[in-house]
Amino acid sequence: MGARFHLEHANIVAYVTSRSYGAPRVRERDLSEFLDALRYNASQWLIPERGFEPWSEQIAEIASNARSRLSQLRESDDREVLAPSTVERVLEELRSKFSGYPLFALAVGNGEHLWEAAHDLARAPMYGQLLVLIPEQSTMRRNFEVLDPIPAFSAALHAVADWPGIAFWTATGASAFAPLRDIEDLRYQLEVASHEGLHRGLFPHFSSTMAFDAVLRRWSESRPSRSRRLLHLSDLHFGTTDATENQSLLDAELRDIVKSVDRVVITGDLFNAPKDNYAALFKSFQHNITHLSGGREPISITGNHDQRMIGLFGDDYKQVALIGSTKVIIDDACRMIFICFNSSVRGSFARGKITKSQFRQIGAEYRTYTAARPELKDYLPIVLVHHHPFSFDVAPETWVQRALSKIGLRDESFLEMVDAQDLHHWCMDWKVRTILHGHKHKARYVERGGERTTLTSIGCGSSLGAEGSPVSYNLLEWDPVGQRWVAAFFESINGGAFREIIASVSPENVNRA
Repeated sequence: MGARFHLEHANIVAYVTSRSYGAPRVRERDLSEFLDALRYNASQWLIPERGFEPWSEQIAEIASNARSRLSQLRESDDREVLAPSTVERVLEELRSKFSGYPLFALAVGNGEHLWEAAHDLARAPMYGQLLVLIPEQSTMRRNFEVLDPIPAFSAALHAVADWPGIAFWTATGASAFAPLRDIEDLRYQLEVASHEGLHRGLFPHFSSTMAFDAVLRRWSESRPSRSRRLLHLSDLHFGTTDATENQSLLDAELRDIVKSVDRVVITGDLFNAPKDNYAALFKSFQHNITHLSGGREPISITGNHDQRMIGLFGDDYKQVALIGSTKVIIDDACRMIFICFNSSVRGSFARGKITKSQFRQIGAEYRTYTAARPELKDYLPIVLVHHHPFSFDVAPETWVQRALSKIGLRDESFLEMVDAQDLHHWCMDWKVRTILHGHKHKARYVERGGERTTLTSIGCGSSLGAEGSPVSYNLLEWDPVGQRWVAAFFESINGGAFREIIASVSPENVNRA
């Protein structure tokens, strides 16, 4: 069997097809559109397997009931983003209907060959054990962002370097991705598992699921990704109580992650004030990362707290000098060039500013390297800076933000990067299209287009939970062929398990010259 839908609804579909995961947050507009498509055009969106023709009529009726339930709940909750509890209540009956299959498949990417492969799979003789999910084909012209991605759909997003293809998963959570060229191979292995499961014991459904699990795990383990991976940390604020209490949790989380990435970058506010004992705590953390990375030291830049008392007053560059002052770092292993700015040399309070002198120095250094090594034109240049290059507001959460809000002031006016457009222009001049930053303790993915190119700005939250914020890190994957990013933002709240709260995929070819 199969089901068609819009790509914006893929995470909803991944949720209703599995009992293994909790409900995600969902934008109300997306959930309404998804339910309306099923109740008004079920025969268009659902592809029955032979012998299951009434299936679309049953789904349409259930979707209509769910839409009515959503309208009732909206009378008391008019938020744009629906809470997981609301999503669970609305989709409970629909989820019960969809999640009865042992195996699911999701087509991702574009192309006529993928479309044909997905429809052939939907009509494959799998004896009602397979549900194929087929998003409508469209070209992404902006970044595609998913809230609380269901792990099975997340696996498809993180396989962007191998798109187009089909992601497979089971109700128990096992998953694998097959690029278009390998779909027939994996399909054959799954059909064999399906046949064996139906003829094994008294519980064929359970046997099939276990057989599918084994096939998908073997497949996934045997096919490493070709993406280049970065671990992005920021705003550690060593020397604070939050950093002390949260470090053991972060250290434990990073033991496996650091070994799986090509490089670690840390975008400033390494410690809470320029004090020797605070800096020593960071150096110990840095050495641990270097050890886990097999000797590859994390690339660290400084923030306002590393140079100003409580991040606001004075200028003390002693610790900055000890951290290092390298402006351009070439990583031949992952074919990336990291361009490091100090946005805290100038700026009052917690504001930042990059001086014209710094632009000239780094521009000269960058050009010297690229002139001496012509092959660097094929490397990916990335700017690292502490302050956010595009201004934004957040809901008042800290005591400072709440105090400023009460007297009608925006905290952004005390935190912004002054003359940020100078950095935008510098990046466009040198064809640098990616900026990684920290500072505001909020994970954020932004794309802004100019006359000549598009800038991608990716911000990380506080990796040691400064000011009571979640403990945060970003995993960034770069597809060198498709020239696109997958940014995944992870958070732990109150010592809970880290969860992927947002996954964002950049538009196709957005970074091409």
